[in-house]
Formats: sequence, C-alpha cells, structure tokens
Amino acid sequence: IAQQVAASLVRANLAGHDSHGVIRLLQYVRAVEKGEIDPAATIEVVRESATTALLDAHWAFGQVAARRAMELAIAKAEAHDLGAVGLRNSAHIGRLGEYALLAVERGLIGFLTCNASQFVAPYGGLDRVFGTNPFAYAFPTGGQPLLVDFATTPAAEGKLRVAIAKGVPIPEGWILDRNRQPTTNPADFYDGGVILPLGGYKGYGLLMVADLLGGALTGHGCTALPEHTTGNGVFLMAIRVEAFCALEQLTGSADRLFALVKSGTRAPGCEEILIPGEPEFRAQAQRERDGIELPADTWHGLTALAAEYGLSEAELLASNP
Repeated sequence: IAQQVAASLVRANLAGHDSHGVIRLLQYVRAVEKGEIDPAATIEVVRESATTALLDAHWAFGQVAARRAMELAIAKAEAHDLGAVGLRNSAHIGRLGEYALLAVERGLIGFLTCNASQFVAPYGGLDRVFGTNPFAYAFPTGGQPLLVDFATTPAAEGKLRVAIAKGVPIPEGWILDRNRQPTTNPADFYDGGVILPLGGYKGYGLLMVADLLGGALTGHGCTALPEHTTGNGVFLMAIRVEAFCALEQLTGSADRLFALVKSGTRAPGCEEILIPGEPEFRAQAQRERDGIELPADTWHGLTALAAEYGLSEAELLASNP
C-alpha cells in the first residue's frame, strides 16, 4: 500500500502536476494520525451487477481505492462493453488522469469524476459549497492517449499549496479573500477565502454534476450536506470501444483529427497547438530524464516529517532511487 501511494504521488510530479505529488505526503500522514485514513482498511463491494458496482473504501488511501474501482470497471467493460463503479468513503484519490489512463492501457475509454472538500462558491454566490470537483477522460489513439484532466475551478486547490511553497502569486480570478474581494495571494484562501468556479455558470454546472455523481449517487454525500465529512465520492466508467466501432476506426479518426488540429493556423503568440495530455507526457519525459525539482519549503516539510518518524535527511536521500 505504501509503495502504491508513493508511486502515485511521484507519477503526479512526473506529469507536471506538483499539486498532487509528494507535497501531499504531509497531509496524508496527518490524516492517518487523526484516523481520517485507515491504511489497513478493507474495501467492500456493497452491491454489484454485471455492469455496475458500488464500493465502500472505509477510508482506505484513495489511490488504493480508486485503482481498485477503475480495475473493476475495466473488467466489467471487457466482459459486458460498459462498466460503471461508484466509490464512497474514500480518502483523497490524487490525480484523476492516472485512473483514466488505466482504461486506455487496455484499449478502453476511461472516465471519472469526484467531489471533494468544501472550498468553492456556486456561480453568483460567495459561500463555500462545492469541492474543486475534477473530471478526467482518456481515449486510446495511435500514439499518446488523449488525456483531459481538469478541476472545475481555475486551478486545483493543491496549486494554491504549490504557489505558497514557491512564494509566488496566483492569477486574478482564482479566489476571493475572507472579505470576498479578489486577491492574488494564495494564502488568503486558507484564511477564510473561497475558490471561484471555472468559466462562470458553465463550471458551476460541472461542479453540480460531479457532486451528484460522486456524492449523491454513491452515498458519499454532496460536499455541503451534513452526510459528507471528508475525502472523495467518486464515479468511474470504462467503455469498450468495439461495442461501437473497431478500435482502429477510433484511433485512426483521433490521429487524423489531431494532425488537422496541430497543423491549423496558430493564434498570435502561440508557438504550438497542443493536444490535451501532451504537456503531461512531455513533462514526464523531461522529468524522468532530469529529475523532479521540489520547492525548498516542500523538501523541508518532507525532511521534518521524516525526522518525526526517525529518519534523517541523509537516510531520506539514500532511499531515493
């Protein structure tokens, strides 16, 4: 379990999503200490049909629970063309794209969404009602998969943590401070601020869909309602392409579409038109070659945490492959 969670965090860093990488380790350890994560939890199948299942993670690590849920959705899709799995009472599952790509590895289409902690205002409102409620989709192609993975806010909450660790401001329009005024100081969010939805009412609609699929449908609870406590309620799907067309038809169409898009006229200041997922795959290749750079504050937090558990900085460095 430790290896699986650690690998998931490092994969997020490799993909350039430092907000979901090893910066989360301190948060996870504190959650274990407080009993909010049970590393030894048994994931329960609450109900199941040929094409669906509902799992209760009983507060297992989210990386373990979400992988189990997507693997089950994949198995059902391979047997019956479609697989849909709900997951409740799961700790933070990390980067959603990781699980959507599991489906692509088997030639399937992967989709998932989840709700999260109460950080985000509705469109036109000022109260914290929703999580950052991300969506992820992955499609097989003839080359690198299409991967769309985004929060339904201008940025994931973890990107505020990264900005604080780096000591840099955030763009206008991401958050409001405790007085509900615009601010570019990421620390203002943690001092009673609120995150805004992505794209106004359109992001607000997606926030609601994720809350209903991940929260209401699974029994995890919508974020602002009393039954929700913490963690992620997750809804995952895997789709067998051959139920609709030959895999080669889909991948061929995707490749031709990508070529057309990338060869199109670029807007002023745009050096290259990218396909969703390309930045992550390029970041992974670069970081696998050159290593992952961590802000000093993040590294100091990790070494301090290691020291609490009897590891010196030298031992921590020695354990890094």
